[in-house]
Amino acid sequence: MTTRWRERETGEMVAQSSRYVAWSRLPFFIPLFLAGQQPAVDYFHHFWFNCLLGVYLLWSLVRLLWVHRRPVTGLRGAVATLIADLLIITGLAAAAGGQDSPVRYAYFAWPLATVLWQMPKVTAALGPVCMAAYAGMSLPHLLDDPTEASWPVVVDEVYVLWVTGVCTFIALLLGRRARAVSDLLDTRELLLDDALAAETRERSDLADALHDGAVQTLLAALHDLEEVESEAMRTGAGASAGSAALARAQTELRGTVKEMREIIFDLHPHILATAGLEAALRAAGDRFARRGGFAVDYDLRLPGRVGHEALLYSAARELLGNIVKHARASHVRVRLAVDDGTTVLTVHDDGAGFDPRVVRRRVKEGHIGLASHYVRVESAGGRFLVDSAPGNTTIEVRLPRGARRAAGGAG
Repeated sequence: MTTRWRERETGEMVAQSSRYVAWSRLPFFIPLFLAGQQPAVDYFHHFWFNCLLGVYLLWSLVRLLWVHRRPVTGLRGAVATLIADLLIITGLAAAAGGQDSPVRYAYFAWPLATVLWQMPKVTAALGPVCMAAYAGMSLPHLLDDPTEASWPVVVDEVYVLWVTGVCTFIALLLGRRARAVSDLLDTRELLLDDALAAETRERSDLADALHDGAVQTLLAALHDLEEVESEAMRTGAGASAGSAALARAQTELRGTVKEMREIIFDLHPHILATAGLEAALRAAGDRFARRGGFAVDYDLRLPGRVGHEALLYSAARELLGNIVKHARASHVRVRLAVDDGTTVLTVHDDGAGFDPRVVRRRVKEGHIGLASHYVRVESAGGRFLVDSAPGNTTIEVRLPRGARRAAGGAG
């Protein structure tokens, strides 16, 4: 994948993690509420505890709505959010009895949520902040009875430090695993590019061989037959049966030459290299429409050349070919556009439809055709989406736009 696409994928992963953290904050309200319902807490502190608990609930809801619009993707936003959490938790713990309150367990549990971000620095920085907040919450007890209260505070602080260290280590391991998976995806895409490039070269060589060899031979034979017919008509020596046989032979040869040229176009569409993906899709759509007897509407809006053109064209050709073979459709729509750095190819038909689960099953069984294009698209960092029912089948291929590659190459 391109660097920009990989960065975008990483940003989306971090954004999704921030949403998970926001969702985890909301149910945390329940143990906090229960921790504050101790009979020993007087009315004054209980009142302020409930007020702060309401603030926490409001903060959780606002934060949840906020991250769904503008997710946390950077270090600054994550740290600021965690500090706000700790300030509220510290206030709740102080109002519920301080060091003796069950609310203090929140200091041990909250570092776990930061693991989802896979930001080891954030998790590690949270440890000293938690310890400082816990010390501030315990300060009244330390001042009242430093001898009795100091040792439990030290023990709790060590627990907080240990939990933070473990969470930092887990976040580090998850980050390394994510990078390893990213490297494997890059390697898989390079292998896919090499395979597509080799296939394109083989198709091009075969198309050139057919065009320069078999097609030229057939054209020469057709020319010889036309000369024989002309000579027979000029001399008057040809019988009607012979003329009919010559006409049939000429018709068969013309049909064979036409089929050969269509095969050559399928093998290596030079229009893709010269005129671009839009023109190639129109040409392919018109050809398949003639074969299948359906009408095609085009909505092709590309700002220029994009990456993975050969793969997009190959997928479109496979989809249109399946419509001809199986769908019995009367109307087909082909859409091509760029959406937020992604090239989107959509093919819709009003044919018989099929079970989308068949595609995944055929992938596992090793079948080619549509299943192989599913694997290729997924391997290139894209998505292959199928929605099919009788009279309404839509298949969407989404691939990273990437940088322009050599036209007609591996895409």
